[in-house]
Amino acid sequence: MDKKQAILKSVLKLVNREGFYHLNMKKIAQEAGVAAGTIYLYFKGKEDLINALYGMIVNEFNQNVLEGYDDGKPVKANFFNMIDLAIDFYLAEPDNFSFIEQYTYAPFLFKENQDENFTLLLPIYKMMREGKKQGVIRNIPDAILLALIHGPMNTIIKLHLAHKTDLNKKGAKQKFHEAVWQAISV
Repeated sequence: MDKKQAILKSVLKLVNREGFYHLNMKKIAQEAGVAAGTIYLYFKGKEDLINALYGMIVNEFNQNVLEGYDDGKPVKANFFNMIDLAIDFYLAEPDNFSFIEQYTYAPFLFKENQDENFTLLLPIYKMMREGKKQGVIRNIPDAILLALIHGPMNTIIKLHLAHKTDLNKKGAKQKFHEAVWQAISV
């Protein structure tokens, strides 16, 4: 792993362990095994570093989720595939899930990147808009549709990670998909 990646992975660990408030360059450097000055070779400061980590995770997420999107498939099939891939991504990378949750809901951070927060959800928006166009998804505001998809998905992932439910149990994801689909479909 190169130094830049080591620094980003260190930020991920530290934010998940201690939160944004306690993050500082000295801790990042110690965790990454680099000199504090080395961080500034790659990043302007803490905010730039955190935004870069967010961007990296969003890109990985979108690449994974978009694998499930096929213009030739019905919207419902795309929905099931994309939600499956999103859940699998976060279950395989729970640190990424935790970081995204903290980043997205931090009330004080990174306001210039507020619009970028929604880049994480671009694959879902694409699927929702296509479903509206075809008349299979309710014609309600995107924000409401998103709440009906993303909110339950975050909750079910949190419950799984807390060992309150098991998404690996046969049929569990299918039941979840069906319930969310019923909430958004016509």
